[in-house]
Amino acid sequence: MSAPDDGIGERVRTCLFAVGLLVALLPPMRSHAQGVAPFVTPSGRFVLFDQGRFQDLVTEAPRDVVVAEDKVVYVTATGELKLFQNGSAHTMQATPPEKLLSAGRLIAYAGGGGLKLAEPTRPRELSAAVGRFIVRDSLVLFHDRTDATVNVHWKGRSFPLAGLPDTLDVPEGWVGPNTAVLFDRAARTAYRFHRGVLEPLVDSTDAVMVAAGGDLIGYSDDRSRSLHLWHKGVTTTLEPLTPRAMQAGEGLLAYVSGGGSFKCWSAGQVHVLLDHAPTAWMVRDSLLVVVDAGALKVFHDGALQVVERYVPEQWVAQGGVLTYLDLNREVRQYAHGQRTAVSREAGVARFEVFGDTVVYTGDDGSVYVWWRGGDVRALLNILVRRKAFGHGGPFHRGQCPKAHLIPLAP
Repeated sequence: MSAPDDGIGERVRTCLFAVGLLVALLPPMRSHAQGVAPFVTPSGRFVLFDQGRFQDLVTEAPRDVVVAEDKVVYVTATGELKLFQNGSAHTMQATPPEKLLSAGRLIAYAGGGGLKLAEPTRPRELSAAVGRFIVRDSLVLFHDRTDATVNVHWKGRSFPLAGLPDTLDVPEGWVGPNTAVLFDRAARTAYRFHRGVLEPLVDSTDAVMVAAGGDLIGYSDDRSRSLHLWHKGVTTTLEPLTPRAMQAGEGLLAYVSGGGSFKCWSAGQVHVLLDHAPTAWMVRDSLLVVVDAGALKVFHDGALQVVERYVPEQWVAQGGVLTYLDLNREVRQYAHGQRTAVSREAGVARFEVFGDTVVYTGDDGSVYVWWRGGDVRALLNILVRRKAFGHGGPFHRGQCPKAHLIPLAP
């Protein structure tokens, strides 16, 4: 099976070779992000599509770029770290970061030993000496080497977790959008951080298995050897045996039970999906995607629904929507039991998903930007030439024109 494209794939390092743009401006539906999508033109210019507008950012392709809802942070060819948001660019620092991560609404970066959040005007410093850090939708968990403590930054505030050593075992799967589990081996206690409150999750244990999601935690410890679910303050035992594997998302916990069957807890119920472990499966946001018996399936309405009876070459799960290439290499989406055609062209080479925006390359080398989904309201067909995006772009005040062919100066 081809590995799923997580996030934004190669993050725009590869130029999208284009001779034209076709933008479908569509009525609002979901709003997982704010219609922000970066790409590189054939001449190497770095351009941002921002809610129906094109903004020329820099004249050279960036070294690195990450997207978080309506924000884009990129490293210029000269090494500057910049943030673009609400029509304005802000310099975060003059040198490239050592590490740059994004998730949900947050973008964090490490440089010079410290950890900062990318914010307009000036970055917010979280730590002057940081160790490991993890970024989620509304949460940053980091080790502060200054006072040797673990900290969680959530909704604009940092919570130092007093008494917990900075050598805590915190795997990636233990940190959710607003929830985190921290295991202190010396104290034999697993702690739960949820919406600004730190409390013991389970004590007197030498080993614990955890999957953290939005407002929920699935866990099993070596004392009870059962599968428990903590959800919004209530703990329930789901299984008498430790699961073989589990993943948590927004409002669901999927797992392979100790007996080998594949199950999913959702809306207060446990659903038996398969009597065996699937070939592959993953939970992203509110979506459970499964590959089984050569088919691509999604959990919907208490059961696995077949999306396609084959495994697509590329697929991305994000914001409750599954985007994939079909057998004709057309881009399609699946959400809430319904399929939507994104591209009208076959032979798409590759696509990237930025919230409610999809950028893909046609077989003729054209780049297409598809925004929000639904019935097409207006089309923009632009002949892109070498100087198409010079001096802020060919559009008056950056606004996309509707249903017009715009000839551009060579």
